[in-house]
Amino acid sequence: MDPVASELRQTVFDEVRRCIVESLAVEPDLVTLESRLIDDLGADSLDFVDIVFMIDHALDIRVRESEFNFLTRLDFSSPEVMTGEFLTEAVIARLETWLPALARAPDKTKVTPRQLFSLITVESICIVAERRIADRREPA
Repeated sequence: MDPVASELRQTVFDEVRRCIVESLAVEPDLVTLESRLIDDLGADSLDFVDIVFMIDHALDIRVRESEFNFLTRLDFSSPEVMTGEFLTEAVIARLETWLPALARAPDKTKVTPRQLFSLITVESICIVAERRIADRREPA
């Protein structure tokens, strides 16, 4: 990784960590890239919204209008999203680019909506934030 990208990644992680620590009142050393917001850090949906808004403000980006918007607007009753009780391959393919835990799942053909939300990690948020910063830097 080049030094500029590495510096950006560290800056983003530091801000994301700060927002999570403040929102969830957890110790900073508990917040690692691999930490799952729900399962490891105890976040709920309102905490998630609060964290996203804090990150928007801290990094001057719009994380809430990104991949998270796609995730929160998934219609789990749609055949394009669900096959039986599992997410479709197309949805999995779209999500795994920013959900590293999903990309590492042993069987991606058997992911449920409940599992999906438990796979949101600190790294997931950092990836989305980095993409938003990159989008902001690109000329229109």
